[in-house]
Amino acid sequence: MALNSFNFIIFLIILFIILFILQYFKMFFDNKNNQYAKLITRGQIMLLLIFSYIFMCFTDIRFGICMFIITLISYIIGILIDKNFEHKKMWLILGILFSLLMLAYFKYANFFINSIRAILKMDSTYFNIILPIGISFYTFTVISYLVDIYRKKINAETNFINFALLISFFPKVMAGPIIRSSEFLPQIKKYTGLNIKNFEIGIQIFVFGLFKKIVLADHLCVFVDDVFFAPTAYNTMTVILAVISYSVQIYCDFSGYSDMAIGISKMLGFNFPHNFNLPYLATNISNFWKRWHISLSSWLQDYIYIPLGGSRKGTLKTFINLLIVMLLSGLWHGAGLTFIIWGFMYGLLSCISKLFKKSTNNKFIISTKVLFTFIIVTLLWVWFRATSVSNALDVYKQMFTVNDGISQMYTWSFFAILCLVVATIAAMLKSNKTNRTQIDGFYPILNLSKFSSLVIFFTFIGITIMLGYFGNNAFIYGKF
Repeated sequence: MALNSFNFIIFLIILFIILFILQYFKMFFDNKNNQYAKLITRGQIMLLLIFSYIFMCFTDIRFGICMFIITLISYIIGILIDKNFEHKKMWLILGILFSLLMLAYFKYANFFINSIRAILKMDSTYFNIILPIGISFYTFTVISYLVDIYRKKINAETNFINFALLISFFPKVMAGPIIRSSEFLPQIKKYTGLNIKNFEIGIQIFVFGLFKKIVLADHLCVFVDDVFFAPTAYNTMTVILAVISYSVQIYCDFSGYSDMAIGISKMLGFNFPHNFNLPYLATNISNFWKRWHISLSSWLQDYIYIPLGGSRKGTLKTFINLLIVMLLSGLWHGAGLTFIIWGFMYGLLSCISKLFKKSTNNKFIISTKVLFTFIIVTLLWVWFRATSVSNALDVYKQMFTVNDGISQMYTWSFFAILCLVVATIAAMLKSNKTNRTQIDGFYPILNLSKFSSLVIFFTFIGITIMLGYFGNNAFIYGKF
């Protein structure tokens, strides 16, 4: 069930109706019987858990069963790590191995089995192990939870309902953000339910994300898919435009999902951190990864890069650690040679950016570095999007040699780029007004208690629906 589907909107409306009814009774009991009010709050938490599993099982009930098994075993191992001081390292290793083996089986078994069959020239009957929705994301949540218990940063969660909701919370389960237990469990324990202010803010963030997805990303998807399917059929300028369009598409698609997840969570009474911060304003590759998919890049830093030694053991060891982290990042995104190359290239360029990292206040130099970084990132997205190595090489060949072919200057690409530029300029102006040296992304939240704000907001919704492309519901990161 995609966050931008009609089924999901019905699902969400039903959930909110029930939650608002419970909230009404809770407000009634708050003044008379605090015990009943607390009981209703627990009922709301239980309802969120039930709806999260309905969301997961809507596509395939086996996905819900898989998630429940991982949740139950991780819950037990977390308590054992917390209580069993003599053997807690053993339980940590077992917990991480179990999570990684589950992920490896579902995500990489097809790739390795089919690769071996191809090498041995065996029959072409391929295995087709279905990848459970969100397993990459909630596996990382589980691992960080177990490691944080081992490091004594948190205590094991003894309430199974709370822990199960941490793993399965439906807005973020399909494609993140990767929410850590230290960010989410305290909010569950202090949950106060729904309120109008959070709902007003959250629904606006949700609509911003929806606009990015169905108005920008999904329109671009049609053009990009056509060109990448047969790049040699198109002329050089069309292929270049398609590659740039994919940079815009993947940003709008993934940041759009993150916005929708953050917005829904806000409406439900939970605060999630931003997952993107204007990544195409990055001045180098390392800076790009601090701005792109922040929950993943910070996870990789805290649970892989730093434990490996980070930058504490000399330049050579730092470069090796960077290469390992980025290769793992490539493998996490997908089982395929293109993702391995993509990860390796990012690791190599991260090492180079470490060598030439110099701070400057010169605006021309900064602008040049931003442009250069965007070009590099855009070229690397080819490996991410390509269906094979040969497909990627065909795209590069068409880009860097003058070729005739179909010319398609897709109008929606220029519209999407314009939207991205306008949003970036707005962020820069906002930063100047608040005297910030760091330019950050922001949500232009309106006060919906004002009539003029309601007119603007509902007009924006109408524009989103009118301009939206409804032929493609899948999110790019949903398959990871």
